[in-house]
Amino acid sequence: MKSVEDFDPVGFKKARLAAGLSLADVAKAIGSTPGTVGRWESGRGAPSPRLFAASAEALAVPKSSLLGPLASDADLATLRTRAGLRQEDVADSLDVQPSDISEMEQGTGGMRNEWGVVLSQIYEVSLDHLMRARAATEASWHERFDARRGQ
Repeated sequence: MKSVEDFDPVGFKKARLAAGLSLADVAKAIGSTPGTVGRWESGRGAPSPRLFAASAEALAVPKSSLLGPLASDADLATLRTRAGLRQEDVADSLDVQPSDISEMEQGTGGMRNEWGVVLSQIYEVSLDHLMRARAATEASWHERFDARRGQ
């Protein structure tokens, strides 16, 4: 499972301390262990989308306060994980199969036009940024494909 790439350990610690919670408090609230939460806070790991969303809720902060700046070349999977969503969550929102989301994020499947507005809302990004992420995903697929072909 993909971790939240842009997770900000400093922002996380700041939010935890502001909430007056220990590592153990946060771990218990989200169904994890203090050691795991401590690794996130020290920058030696990052939460899964599910635990990221649960952490923001437990700390009563917006997800954005636990993230670094969004890279201009972020791909679709990065947008999803930053929103604290699993592929299954996105599939449910679009009434499609998780495999459709997986293929879209790998660049092997398309993104239907009617998905754009929904995705931009649940990923909490502009439609323009969503389209840039789509282009970045497709460019990454082309790079991998060309590398396998020896070009």
